[in-house]
Amino acid sequence: MKIQISKWPIVIVAFASLMFVVTGLEAKKPDKPVQTESELIVFTGALEGSQEVEGCCPNAGPFPEYAMTLPETLGDFAASEYEGRLFINVYGVGRNQEYIVQFWNEDIAIEIIGGVINNDKKSKILTVTFTNEMCTDLNTGADIAEVDFVLGRAY
Repeated sequence: MKIQISKWPIVIVAFASLMFVVTGLEAKKPDKPVQTESELIVFTGALEGSQEVEGCCPNAGPFPEYAMTLPETLGDFAASEYEGRLFINVYGVGRNQEYIVQFWNEDIAIEIIGGVINNDKKSKILTVTFTNEMCTDLNTGADIAEVDFVLGRAY
């Protein structure tokens, strides 16, 4: 004896399942608030500044606004306070890690790579001491001066 099963219930169930999937995909998920961490970034020496910033400094940005003071002329960049953008991060891998500092706006663009890193994870304070490190003009690629400064990050 043959049992005949109607195809209509299967088609209806499949259609209903497909509708649930489609409406689930189109349902707007609530926006999660973007969590950024605030930290204090301080420069002393050939670069000076002290400012609390949000979301600094993953490789793809954001690059926070920062007020940097050059107490002495560096190459073509006059001793002055500059408003600009900041990027700071670890540079290199393994035991060869250094630190990179970039600061720029329409008037100035500098980069310094080097320093001795001391990251105290317990106190959440990173200190990088730059001694006789070359400052490069990012517009021209020219080395413009050796600089000494300390970078502090409290996060």
